[in-house]
Amino acid sequence: RRWSGLMASASALFLLAGASASPAAIAGWHKTDNVPLPPTLNNPCLPGAVGPWKLQPWCDPTLPLADRVADMLSRLTLDEKIGNLGTDATPMFSLGLVAYQWWSESSHGVASGIHGANKPTTNFAYPITTAMAFNRSLWLATGAAIGTEARALMNTGDASSTFWAPVINLARDPRWGRNLETPGEDPYLSGEYSIYYVQGMQESPSDPGHILASACCKHYVANSMEDSTVAGERHERYDFDAQVTLQDLIDSYMRPFQACVEEGRVSGLMCSYNAVNGIPTCANPWLLTTVARGEWRFDGYVTSDCDADAVVYNNHRYKNQSKAEDVRDVLRAGTDVDCGGFVSSNAHAALDASLISEADIDERLGFLLRVRLRLGHFDPPGPLQRLAPEKEVCTQATQSLAADGVTQAAALLKNSQATLPLRAGSSVAVLGPVANLSRSMASYYGPGDACGGLFPTLYDAVVANAAGGAVTSAKGVPTVAWDAPSDGVAAAAAMAAGADAVIVAIGNDLSWARESLDAHPVHGTSVPPAQLKLVSAVAAAAKAPITVVVFTASPLDISTILADPNVGAVMHVGFPAVAAIGLGPLLYGARSPAGRLVQTIYPKEFAAQVSIFDMNMRPGPSAFPAPSCTLPRAQCPNATNPGRTHRFYTGKAVLPFGFGLSYTTFKYSFARVPARTLSLGPLRQLLANHVATGRIFLRKGARSGADLAGALGRTGTGRTSLNGADAPLTDGAATSYSVSVTNTGGVDADDVVLGFLEPPDAGADGVPLQILFGFERVHVPAGQTVSVTLYPALSDFALVTPGGGRVAHSGEYTVRFGLRETAEHGMGFIQHKLIAH
Repeated sequence: RRWSGLMASASALFLLAGASASPAAIAGWHKTDNVPLPPTLNNPCLPGAVGPWKLQPWCDPTLPLADRVADMLSRLTLDEKIGNLGTDATPMFSLGLVAYQWWSESSHGVASGIHGANKPTTNFAYPITTAMAFNRSLWLATGAAIGTEARALMNTGDASSTFWAPVINLARDPRWGRNLETPGEDPYLSGEYSIYYVQGMQESPSDPGHILASACCKHYVANSMEDSTVAGERHERYDFDAQVTLQDLIDSYMRPFQACVEEGRVSGLMCSYNAVNGIPTCANPWLLTTVARGEWRFDGYVTSDCDADAVVYNNHRYKNQSKAEDVRDVLRAGTDVDCGGFVSSNAHAALDASLISEADIDERLGFLLRVRLRLGHFDPPGPLQRLAPEKEVCTQATQSLAADGVTQAAALLKNSQATLPLRAGSSVAVLGPVANLSRSMASYYGPGDACGGLFPTLYDAVVANAAGGAVTSAKGVPTVAWDAPSDGVAAAAAMAAGADAVIVAIGNDLSWARESLDAHPVHGTSVPPAQLKLVSAVAAAAKAPITVVVFTASPLDISTILADPNVGAVMHVGFPAVAAIGLGPLLYGARSPAGRLVQTIYPKEFAAQVSIFDMNMRPGPSAFPAPSCTLPRAQCPNATNPGRTHRFYTGKAVLPFGFGLSYTTFKYSFARVPARTLSLGPLRQLLANHVATGRIFLRKGARSGADLAGALGRTGTGRTSLNGADAPLTDGAATSYSVSVTNTGGVDADDVVLGFLEPPDAGADGVPLQILFGFERVHVPAGQTVSVTLYPALSDFALVTPGGGRVAHSGEYTVRFGLRETAEHGMGFIQHKLIAH
């Protein structure tokens, strides 16, 4: 229906335009193409295509892209141009092109339906899970699998070309509704995830001259609040004005987007609903043009979030302007395409009032047409057009990759009394309200139409690995709601008493937090009472210590569960969705856990202390009252922000960022350690060069194809620098450390080596408590040693000032590898003192 509706629309508009070719000829182009192209991707430049366009300069693939874009713009009518300022782009009859849809989704697989695919696709775990693997090669392979499936389905008319993923906003508050779509709370980690996901999705070795599928990093920027009411004050994402210090904006919120653009070479950015310091992001020329296109050299298109351009007028009431004036501001700020009809509906009024010119429209359309050219929409068929769904979509390889992503990512948080792994052949009771969580999660920004129509769950993962052992299941608690009844707890405890081993699946689902819904401002980080009762009762009734598996993207205070002596093991899995089948090899010991937390697990008191509206990362006085205040807003005193994320949180975490255990033990030692002193002269020169050129951001060199291909087997973080004119402005490695990782246990296992800097005066005057500067995942057979090299960057030794500048930060640094908190559990840990001067 989607395609036939679009073709009917194209035919009607074609007649109205009085074009020389007939609607039947348009339909015929698809049939006569040398390769099967969908109606929304018709290629009038092919030799067999009907019409004159194939002889026009824009159809010549040997010409520079700029020349081809200029030729296309010169042939379009004004109405055609305006019709293509929206994501439901209308036909461009002057070029022989039918309608095009810019909006598709692929957060954890090509989504189903009109904004995705018409066929089943592979469903991967959500990014909040996949990121826990700390494995660049996994992220690269996942992006490549999604991009390949997308392209294969494009070729048969079952998908489009431009996908709005990944989400790389920071999970800076555990209550934010969209944490599940992000790679976690750390800006460096989120940037690395974006680089490898984007490169995998966009770049195919078989055709380096074209984009496999277009990725889009979103939501730019400081977008991490959906809909909350705190102490009587309500805000939605549509009206929220994020008050962010320039220090936090540059130091935290914008860093992942810089990495995505400069190193990932993403071809799409999405501006967000919110305003930042009074200016809606889609009308902010500093964000979109000065920084993204200017400093970061963004080569792609900017889309608004859906109706975000309209939100500038309807919700923000920006400058109390007219609709036409807001059209002027979003176009001139750098928003290229409007998801919605606001711009196209009001563009004529803006033109009539001389607020914009046709040249303004041409500038925006030029970026859109350039992306379509880079996708190869109007070039001769090549390797990408030969990708076929039957060979690329829902294959055994892609489904195995999805399951393996969960196997790599799950984080073991406790394992006493050898509770895990489970013994094959024993009877198991799988209990809890999310033990069968899968289908209800599948379609959220992903494939609701799963491969083979299968939606495996944790229960299925146990059955698949139980080797004939009886597996029983009960919810015990019917839902994840805060006030869920506990009537079924007694029956669940009785079931547990009859089993050899017990797994209790707790946590939440999309009814707890999602797009348009933040978790509860006070108890959104606490385990619901009925679930706590379930764990306690089952643990007391079971024959042996039980295993608790936590499904959540809103980190929950599980301190009472960790302290329960009858709870032998705890595993945090995020939201694996359909890929939950990958938990089986971990639970039964075929693989050892190696995932690490990508979110700090705060004590439940954190939620009562600080409002989700407070965007400050650093600790200090808040402009908002504590969520625990029950008085009217005017009577609630403003709270104190304890700091957010592992970089700034001043309280004691239940479990810290990076926590994760194994079935084996590791020892770290230095294979190579640099001199105890480090000159910051190169950093000071780098900063001086930036000041001299008026730049704000330290340039990051684009990752080369060799760097990315090497991610499948290399060690080291791939810090890049550029030669030539860019070298004086490019951040690079300051020094390097080689760490020997020895598996001192009896189980072959992966290990994730995390490198942290603890700067001088950590925690004082805005100085971070610690900085994640590198990580590497390696496989270490039992009794063997593998070396890992990590590189702190020059920028890691600089502080962002309150005014947004950077200064070299001299003094004694502690360079740590691993976590002190996991060392007592047999994990590797080593540190070195470094004096930077």
